[in-house]
Amino acid sequence: MKKGLESQVKTARLSIDIPENVKNDFREAVERNGKTMKDVLKLYMQKYIWKQGELQRNREKRRQSLG
Repeated sequence: MKKGLESQVKTARLSIDIPENVKNDFREAVERNGKTMKDVLKLYMQKYIWKQGELQRNREKRRQSLG
């Protein structure tokens, strides 16, 4: 990357339908811990993506060791 240029993160809106009580219970739980729903979901999604990548790499290693 050239000096002085910063990459821009593209964002997308995610919409899911869940029961209202689940949303409210989740909001209350994260707010009790001093966080926002957005921050908790963002971190969860990042960890999920990382974990899926790890699982895929492990599957590939197993295939290579077996083949």
